[in-house]
Amino acid sequence: MSERSLLRVRERDHIHPQRKGEVVWEVVRDGEVVATIYGSREGVHIVSERLGPSSRNRPFLLEVAGKPSWVIPLLDDNEVCPWCQGTEVANIGVASGPCPICVQL
Repeated sequence: MSERSLLRVRERDHIHPQRKGEVVWEVVRDGEVVATIYGSREGVHIVSERLGPSSRNRPFLLEVAGKPSWVIPLLDDNEVCPWCQGTEVANIGVASGPCPICVQL
């Protein structure tokens, strides 16, 4: 099973010359940088080869204790889903239902 995703500040500057000195975050899974996160005009930009139209890593809205948040899965193709363990039924809090990662809604 993969470790939890970690965030760290990237040590090298932003690729755009006018944005040098801005903070860029890296998402690290199992010792590998799998995504970068930085601010943009529209809000937050997440760049990863693990995202795309053929990927199961689709963002979904999750509300916990009345606070909405977006979850951006960054699972490897061969990684077992941590939400449902491959059953396609996720237990989130006190409720269970279709896994937001594995079930195409």
